[in-house]
Amino acid sequence: MSKRIGRFEVKQELGRGAQSVVYLGFDPQLQRQIAIKTLHFSRPDPAQNQVLLDEARAVSKMRHHNIVPIFEAGQEGGDLYLVFEYVPGSNLAEFLQQSGALPPVKAVSIIRPVLDAVAHAHAQGIIHRDLKPSNILLDDDGTPRVMDFGIAARIDALAAGVSQLTGTPAYMAPEYVLRREIGERSDVFAAGVILLEMLTGRRAFAGPDIDLVMQQVAREDLTIPDGTAIDARLSAVVLKAVARDPALRFQSAAQFGEALDNYLDPED
Repeated sequence: MSKRIGRFEVKQELGRGAQSVVYLGFDPQLQRQIAIKTLHFSRPDPAQNQVLLDEARAVSKMRHHNIVPIFEAGQEGGDLYLVFEYVPGSNLAEFLQQSGALPPVKAVSIIRPVLDAVAHAHAQGIIHRDLKPSNILLDDDGTPRVMDFGIAARIDALAAGVSQLTGTPAYMAPEYVLRREIGERSDVFAAGVILLEMLTGRRAFAGPDIDLVMQQVAREDLTIPDGTAIDARLSAVVLKAVARDPALRFQSAAQFGEALDNYLDPED
């Protein structure tokens, strides 16, 4: 492993995915710890890197308490790297592995600020496209912070069409799997799936391979499992968020958030 990426010192590996590695790093210029995400593709593509760099610049302009900011982006050896604020703590996926199902108020308290972050991004024309528990960090105070808008797409660029699936199958919206349609309601669906998983303590879509998971997403309506301690009012909110037909879903993250606020503090 190289000791440096750009001007940043690499301290240790924090995690890796199919096409990326995340390192704990140090910025000697600003004297602070940072997280560095390197993206590796089987075939280096300067045009693709430029698109991702443009998206990173768009994301770096966002300022929200529940979004992990991008400080810098660049290329090293043909690979793209993104520099984020380092957030000590764990991600939501790790937290759920230890905690199991969460009480409704706790689950809602986690997803509610996530929806604020997503709504903020949507207001600037940015769709997350890969919202999932491992992309939600819980800092030392338990505050949720959404990260990895690295494959986020600007709404005004979607007209060009999408030729490849990007994201995590278990959190893809049905209309994306079936018709490659992307929009605010795609992120609403993913947030609803995350909330359902927090309430039940298990994956909403699970299978031995990616194709089977995507078939479930495209063809099966999600339901509340028997024996789950979720009252009728919260069930209605969750099921509306994960409706297979996007027209029946909450039409925005803000709408979803308002419904959860009303659940916690019902209007007379």
